[in-house]
Amino acid sequence: MKRIQPLMVLMLFMALMVACTQPGDQFMKSWKTTDVDIETVSGLPPDTADGFPPESYLNFYPGGRVVCYTRSGHYRMFDWEISADEQTIYLKRQALSLPNLQLKIYTFFPNYWSAKLPGLDSVRLFKYTTVFTHEDHDLLDPKSNTWRLRPDHRLSDAELKAKVGQHIQYAAHYFDIVIKREQGYFEPRFINLPVRFYRGAVGIQKFAGTKLLWRQMFYDDQEAIKALRYYEAAFRSLRSMPPEKDMLKGLRRSFSKMAETFNE
Repeated sequence: MKRIQPLMVLMLFMALMVACTQPGDQFMKSWKTTDVDIETVSGLPPDTADGFPPESYLNFYPGGRVVCYTRSGHYRMFDWEISADEQTIYLKRQALSLPNLQLKIYTFFPNYWSAKLPGLDSVRLFKYTTVFTHEDHDLLDPKSNTWRLRPDHRLSDAELKAKVGQHIQYAAHYFDIVIKREQGYFEPRFINLPVRFYRGAVGIQKFAGTKLLWRQMFYDDQEAIKALRYYEAAFRSLRSMPPEKDMLKGLRRSFSKMAETFNE
């Protein structure tokens, strides 16, 4: 019996491991692709022919939700499911009035996987990325992106102020991720702020100079103009950039301090 017990314990452990593993668990990461565009019917970027297709970032979550930061700077949420044999992923794109996108899995490795799109012989590649994720932050998580959603009604002053505060906190978390990855640069398009970044300084834009993608976060232009005043007030509260030799650390501290003003 003493010889059998270790084997029985091992078998029980393996059984529990199998039971705890859900279909599709291996995809629960953040992926980058330059080959697939969920905003087109075919799934291919419209400018694939030039050899430099723009990127999209996807993160799969338990419970059938997938989010995507698209090549054009949009944040999209979809449902997803995997076939019983775990060989096909279905992305449900009804929000864009497009057919479901089927990704037939071709290869899978821990840090990349590939798939074929229906009717295409070429293989499309997805690579593991940490652009939006870190052990302390997941910037693609829907809970971190409520500020992106355009409301269906005009927000109250308190709601609008909270929306701006969430956006500024998001930027602080983004800079924190960049620093912890020891990356020497950041990409303003990832945070969609109505500001201009200069060497050693940051400035709020005039409304006429703000990007359409930022204005579309609000019910209308009137609300966006009102929101811009909250951004301006947050920057005025800062008075000056924190004295940091590292620009990125200075930006993280600056946006963290500004985010705190929305909790006062």
